[in-house]
Amino acid sequence: MALPQIRARQTTLDDGIPLHEVTFCVIDLETTGGSPSQSAITEIGAVKMCGGERLGTFHTFVDPLRPIPRSITYLTGISDGDVAGSPPIDAVLPSLVEFLEHTVPVAHNARFDVAFLDAALVELDYPPLPAPTVCTARLARRIVWPDVPNVKLQTLAQYFRTSVRPKHRALEDAQATAEVLHGLLGLGARLGIATLGDLHEVVRARGRPNFGKIALAEHLPNGPGVYVFRGRDGAALYVGKSKDLRRRVRSYFYGDSRKKIEQLLSHVASVEGIVCSTELEALVVEARLIRRHEPRFNRRGKAWRRYAYLRIDPSEAWPRLKIARETTGPGVFLGPFSNRAQAVLAKEALEEAFPIRRCTKAMRATTRFAPCALADIGRCLAPCDGRVDHERYEELVRTLLSSLPSPGGLLRALEDRLGLLAAEERFEEAALARDRLRALAESLARARTDAWLVGSASLVLRDADGERIRLRHGALLAGSSTAGTDTGSDDEPLSLPCPRDRADELAAVRSWLRRSTVALVESAGEAPSEPVDGGAALDRLLGRLRAHDPRDSARS
Repeated sequence: MALPQIRARQTTLDDGIPLHEVTFCVIDLETTGGSPSQSAITEIGAVKMCGGERLGTFHTFVDPLRPIPRSITYLTGISDGDVAGSPPIDAVLPSLVEFLEHTVPVAHNARFDVAFLDAALVELDYPPLPAPTVCTARLARRIVWPDVPNVKLQTLAQYFRTSVRPKHRALEDAQATAEVLHGLLGLGARLGIATLGDLHEVVRARGRPNFGKIALAEHLPNGPGVYVFRGRDGAALYVGKSKDLRRRVRSYFYGDSRKKIEQLLSHVASVEGIVCSTELEALVVEARLIRRHEPRFNRRGKAWRRYAYLRIDPSEAWPRLKIARETTGPGVFLGPFSNRAQAVLAKEALEEAFPIRRCTKAMRATTRFAPCALADIGRCLAPCDGRVDHERYEELVRTLLSSLPSPGGLLRALEDRLGLLAAEERFEEAALARDRLRALAESLARARTDAWLVGSASLVLRDADGERIRLRHGALLAGSSTAGTDTGSDDEPLSLPCPRDRADELAAVRSWLRRSTVALVESAGEAPSEPVDGGAALDRLLGRLRAHDPRDSARS
């Protein structure tokens, strides 16, 4: 025989169902103690209500199948004699489950009641209560604190002048809680808490609420896009994206314990919403706005200024790898890297594989000076003292440059070096070699994708939802919702190497492609592609490095 299921009515956080249409079931339990694993339920009381109207009640004693402690009898007035002959919990649950069907569970200090009920339900092979349960104690902290000294049920019942006062009995306490809930919802409606989704957001929020600014989000749609918090002077303070603009922005004002968010909200005077037709459009518009306005509360606001590149100029007399901040000047570039430290790691990985000169002195074709120690140990060809001629050094540079688009041999050599260090138990050196190899491999993988993205004069893709996405040399052509506005018109074609200030935009496209199911609809010229040589090696190596990196495990 199939067990009845507890089917809650629209309890997800993004529900737009008005609160006056929601049927709540307020539950209260009395037990033999405080632990669900060591104690049992002695009494159950429940009140079903909708729009402030009581629809029904449920009440029963429950035989705990164990003695009730004297302290519990003193507190609740329930004795062994009161529960004698009452049904055990397995006989009560079917009726309670039926009473709870199509309702949103509510309890005061809900964690206690939910823990006991879930333990009983699971033990008898029922599913647990549908989450999330509304806790009137937490709701009171958001709405009436600090107008009340505490959020005990007795205090709240007195504050709202309930007709039934709590007395540690299940039905009376459930009735009092139901009246408290009705009072809290009435106050919440004045603060903008109008839907079930709003209610759940308020209950789970932390920190001090800013209910007075909820109205700033009233004009926003319940759809995907980008939002901009602006100050009194109109300046952008923070830029973010969401699948539901209105709900996401309102959630800030319900409360957030992070100090930076509290500071942000204290400066917010208006909120702008930009509707986007696809997730990618939202990602790109967000990146463009952050780059343009550098909002003070966005961590990425000025992060692009720290980006760096590797540059080598074959036209120099004796070329070497250099760290560059800009993409100006002749030469071949690799990057951008997220910071100079990552660029240095990749540079050192290449210098490990190729004995190219590392000294920073300017050298003409005939420049000579005393060599460094690297020359003596064979780690540099030492053009400084004439040990190598131009032809051989140029061949080394050509080999290095050719290994960037086809890095199979380069990666194998560096991986073998890493294995050797580990086998010799030179673990610190091995860790550094691993970090160098990963920095280089990730930059090479990005470069391969960027090459065909930016090299494609026109791409039309179709995402999993059937939406068409148009790219021109890697730049997203914004949809009609953003085109021509101050926020979405920056769709000039990208170039390689990608400039620092547009690197986040290209990264958004790249990352979206990596994790999305995309179909190619149209392509100007040849279909986008990348070299076969080195692709498998890059994929295998990066998968291995990321699998053993705890930072990637934490992010996933």
